[in-house]
This record gives sequence, C-alpha cells and structure tokens, in this order.
Amino acid sequence: MDENINRLFTELTAAYANFIQVANQLDGNKRYQAGVCGEWSPKDVISHLVGWDQSLKALIVAPDEFEPPYEVDNFNARSVASRKDLDWAAVIDEMETNFEELRQALALVKPEMPIYRRVISWLPGRREDYELHTRQLEAWLG
Repeated sequence: MDENINRLFTELTAAYANFIQVANQLDGNKRYQAGVCGEWSPKDVISHLVGWDQSLKALIVAPDEFEPPYEVDNFNARSVASRKDLDWAAVIDEMETNFEELRQALALVKPEMPIYRRVISWLPGRREDYELHTRQLEAWLG
C-alpha cells in the first residue's frame, strides 16, 4: 500500500475501531431508536457509513463507472433505506466486510493513478465521519 494511503487508512482504521467499540455498547433498544443523529437511529448511522465506504471503494475498483454522490442528502437517504430491513447484526456484518474490502481496494491505489489525489482527499473525510458519529453514540450512551 502507498505510504500516504497507508498512513491515512491507519488513522481511518483507528476511528472505525473506536466507532465499532462504542456501537457495540448500545443495548438492543437504543440500536433502533431514532435521535442519535437527527432522525437517524444508530443502525441508520451505520447504514450511512457503509454507503460512503462503498462509494469510496467503487471509485477505486471501477473509476470509469463511478458516479460521485453530489446529492449528499439523497445519497444518505438511499444508504439508510437500502438497509432498513436488515437487523443490527446484519448491518454490523456488512460494515465489517465492506471495510475489509475497502482496505483491499486501497492497497491497489498508486500515486500515478488518476484517482490517487481524490482518494487521498477522501480518506480524511471518512475518518472525520467515523469520529463524528462515535461522539454522537457516546452522547447517546449518556
């Protein structure tokens, strides 16, 4: 893995691991209760995070087919709606699987690739997203 991407992914991985640790502290009722982030439940937050990680992965593995999520609110709504019928364990499993696939995809990114700068600029935002939602979950735990 490229040195810059490795450093940024290491930071993202720490934020991701912290998020998972906090999320796993939520009891069953709170996992589905709206209000942790606007009207979203913690499960909805996970669905949102998975959607963005999948989008970054799509940029890497199929850059010619990639459609940037310009309409952020619509993108978020679709990410949440597409997982509404999944239970907690299923969205956690999807998050873990997807994060590993993202790691594998990032290992393929080289500085000479046209997507390199975009990937480099996107990774800090992914870390910040995990950190924001971790703080929200921590407050939710009270």
